[in-house]
Amino acid sequence: MPRSRHRAGRPYRRARAQMFQMFGDACHICGHAGAGEADHLTPISIDSDQPVDPYAMRPAHGANAPCPVCTGADGTPRKCNQERGNRPLPVPLRTSQIW
Repeated sequence: MPRSRHRAGRPYRRARAQMFQMFGDACHICGHAGAGEADHLTPISIDSDQPVDPYAMRPAHGANAPCPVCTGADGTPRKCNQERGNRPLPVPLRTSQIW
């Protein structure tokens, strides 16, 4: 089975590099620095025909670059992109107090 154009090839690598230039390396899911993967805002499994576009991706922690701050229930570093999967983007809870 051929690899998706969204995960390989020069256009993807170019768009990924542009995405990191535009948005930096802060994970769009947890907000911590050190993200090393491109998370597609509309998951590829939902729309495989979407164009390879740096504006449709955001930095996220993943298997190759787990979060250095967040940990899972078992104490391992969090992989935000894999935990999100193909679900909608999480809505951050913003309150006036730290609970």
